[in-house]
Amino acid sequence: MKRYIAYSLLALTVSLLFASCNQDTDIDYNNSIFTEENEPEETAFDKWVMSNYTNPYNILLKYRMEDKESDMTHVLVPATYENSVVLAKIIKHVWLEAYDETTGNPNFLRHYVPKILHFIGSPAYEDNGTMVVGTAEGGMKITLYNVNDIDPESIDVNMLNEYYFQTMHHEFAHILHQTKNFDPSFERITENSYVGSDWYLKTDPITGVSTSRTNEDAWKEGFVTAYAMSEPREDFVENIAMYVVNTEAYWDNMLANAGDAGRALIERKFDIVYDYMLQTWGIDLDRLRQVVLRRQSEIANGELDLSVIK
Repeated sequence: MKRYIAYSLLALTVSLLFASCNQDTDIDYNNSIFTEENEPEETAFDKWVMSNYTNPYNILLKYRMEDKESDMTHVLVPATYENSVVLAKIIKHVWLEAYDETTGNPNFLRHYVPKILHFIGSPAYEDNGTMVVGTAEGGMKITLYNVNDIDPESIDVNMLNEYYFQTMHHEFAHILHQTKNFDPSFERITENSYVGSDWYLKTDPITGVSTSRTNEDAWKEGFVTAYAMSEPREDFVENIAMYVVNTEAYWDNMLANAGDAGRALIERKFDIVYDYMLQTWGIDLDRLRQVVLRRQSEIANGELDLSVIK
């Protein structure tokens, strides 16, 4: 999976986009993947990571740039120590601990969560003008880019959602449905509207001119984001990601602007998504959203200690 922000020269807008995710179901989530070979000198942050990520969740958080972990097709910059600390604390508070609180089971994430979280300081730019801000590999690793763009003195929760948390919820939902599949009737609701790799393009039926498809365009066609139009599995997990990180007011506005036809399609699909998460995994998405939004507000209000670990 690659998560993009695309800059359209035609519309002069910035849109949050996603690209295809690797689907790997042959994953052993129980075995630890960590070794002590060739490790650099341990810092105070490394000790914090061990106590807050590795021991409780079996996650290896890599904030130093490593050739073997990086996409060598892009020019990349390492994440700064300070911003790595800030993002690590925020992810733990808003994502990991939100699931712990909602499920009441600290072993739930340890069993299913991706095992490597990798930070890169800069975005990665593609030849088509898109900026990659996140990638995922087979449910085992998530790389988050543009970490150096975080301002520790002025945390923007909307920026964190768009660059990081939608990606995290999106990828985790993929792992869940790969483990236990969702109701196939979901795929039939808008089965004739999936457009594959052209999800970001909208062609005028009269002029034949292609422009960038926005999320607002997608709403009218029964999808919560433009990327959800790529294929059913992406559609399914986009419903989860967008619902959890956004307010009830955002969701209501989306439905209102989708029109009667778009709203009906979105609601039919979301009913299946909601029931799947509740009946299959015991996760009430309303409860999860409540926890996530409360924790986001705690960050915005300065209630989370984001000081550098020394």
